[in-house]
Order: sequence, then structure tokens, then C-alpha cells
Amino acid sequence: MLNRKNRAGSGPAVSLMVFTLALAAPASFAQGPTAAGRAPLFLTATNATNNALAVINTRTQEVDFVPTGGAGGVSGNAGGVAVEGNLAAVVNFGSSNVTILQRKGNNMQPIQMVKTTSQPVSVAFGHGHLVVLCLTTAESFPVYGNTVGNNDGIAHLLRGDGTAAQIVTYSGGAVYTEKSGDIAELTISTNGASGIAGPSVSVALPAAPNNNTPFGMAARGANVYATIAHSDLEALIVNGQIVNTSAGPEPFMDPFGNIIHAPCWNTLSGQFLYSADSPGKQILRYLVSDANVFFDKAGAAKLTGAPTDLAAAGSLLGVIDGGDGTNSNASVFTIDSEGELNLRFAVKIAGAINGAAIIE
Repeated sequence: MLNRKNRAGSGPAVSLMVFTLALAAPASFAQGPTAAGRAPLFLTATNATNNALAVINTRTQEVDFVPTGGAGGVSGNAGGVAVEGNLAAVVNFGSSNVTILQRKGNNMQPIQMVKTTSQPVSVAFGHGHLVVLCLTTAESFPVYGNTVGNNDGIAHLLRGDGTAAQIVTYSGGAVYTEKSGDIAELTISTNGASGIAGPSVSVALPAAPNNNTPFGMAARGANVYATIAHSDLEALIVNGQIVNTSAGPEPFMDPFGNIIHAPCWNTLSGQFLYSADSPGKQILRYLVSDANVFFDKAGAAKLTGAPTDLAAAGSLLGVIDGGDGTNSNASVFTIDSEGELNLRFAVKIAGAINGAAIIE
């Protein structure tokens, strides 16, 4: 069952209040290349007890809620929603499963439920698999077209202490973070062979105090860009080693030792890397290459709440933030050729939403 926010006389089955800000998209966007076809959809999860995928049409600004059939409740993570082709995966932390949805026109339809061995926090597609980061394990499930198969690999995390943050895939396999102090890599087999496998291989972090709280990642090819959030660092990892780091906004602590800036969660768009600065309520911009990462601009976008995840696809960037603590914000920006972000619109969604992905 789908629940549309603009259906007269009815509201979402998950009892959410939704408001659209009066920020109309420019006419050129409404009449753009996708006007005659499918609109890019910005996806996030309500993360409520009765979890639902919020499907935001980036052309019409309409929001639909698609129940996942599971329970939310995850926090302190990124990658709670992932997409590949016409598929999306959403973590249901409270019920230890992942919902698989398929795009149908300008909406999403749940088609499958995948059970995990512990509570899932982050998902990613790659190497012909869906990979899932749970509190104590990383797991893989083969993808056959629009069908996700049975678990074909499992590996124990280095710490498994409940601080698992994010998993992404790259050309060498999968890599995950644990906020208590680890970035670790895992192998993935493809072409019908077994999936994810351990042991976890640790990526050596810089010496203290520059190793405080690995958080978010984005990957392209052999390159993995990871934040060491509470050390104010963005790091480039190649072949299992950090080859370059870049400090973010300075100072990142106030005179009392409180963190006021931290690159937390990452997304890539061409040569630009955007990172959510949660304590600073803004998006940071970096320039990246195969050998370097360089801090380019603070305040690429200002937000009213602490951002907790973001995603980019094509010329669009979507970000979620905590808003006023009661209603969260889901904002959609366009990215111009210079990497500047221009707000298209934002919608408010009740509760602490989780995950960010754009399906084209």
C-alpha cells in the first residue's frame, strides 16, 4: 500500500506529518530532460517503529510513503538506503532485516525482505551483491536481476562493539567503519562464487589525536574517501593505506574542547566530494583525485539542522538533517559545473529520518 501526502482526506499509514517548504523549482528544472519520462527520486527512511521509505519526486516535490514492513530505529550511521538500477535497499534495524524495493514509474514497490543475523545499519550494492553492515557482522547477498538471493557470505567485524557506521563497495571489495576506531576491508567474490569473506583487514589510521572516530565513506574505483570525523580529517585510502589527508574547517574545537566542525558523511560528484558537517550544520566541499583530497569550501550549503546523510547523482544532491528535533528536513540541491549547490526545494518529515539515496 502506498500513502501519498496530497491525497485528500487521508494521511500516511505511518502517521507522519509532512510539509513542503515554499521553495518552487525553477521552470527550467520542471521542463528538463526528464520532463517526458521518469523523475529522479530522492529516497530516505522514516526510521519509525513502522518503518517506511519516503519517496520524494525531485520534479513535482511530491512525497510518497511506502511501508517497508519492518521496524526502524537506527542512528549514528550512513548508507541506511542504497540503490542500484531499479532497486533500492532499506535497513530495518529494529527487526533485523532489509527491505528490497523496485522502482515502478515514479514510485517504489517493496518486493522482498532479506533477513540478517544481527541488526543492520548500512547497505551498499557492488560486485553483483547487496552487502549489509550489521552491528557485529558484515554480510552479502547475491543479486540476480531484480532478485536478491540467500546469504552467501558473512564476516565478523574487527570490534563488533555496536559502533558500526557505514559500508561501501570499491573495486577491491568492501570497506566498513566502526566509530570506536576502525576502518577495515573485506573481500567479495563475484560471478556466482561465494560473497563477502573475512578476515577483516584493518586500515592503519594516523597516530593520535588524528585517529578519532572514523565515520562516513564514498568510493570510486580503487579510491575510498573516508572521514575521521572528530579529528576533522578527510582521508584518501588506496590499496589498504591512507595516502593523503586533508583537514576541514579550522578551528574545529571551541576553547572548551567541544567539536564545532566535523566532516561526517560523504558523497561524490565528479571531482567534488561533499561531506556533511553535522555539528556545523553545513555541507563541506573537497576536491579529489586519485592521489589527493583537498579542502575547498566551507558552507557549500547551510542547513537548519545537523545533517546525517547525503547522496549525489547526476546534477542533484540530496541531504537529510535533523531539523528542529521534531521534524527532519530532506533537501534537494542542484550541482553546477563549478560545484556550487543551489537549493531546489526542501520538505519536512516528522521524526528522525535516516539514509539518503537518489534513484534515476
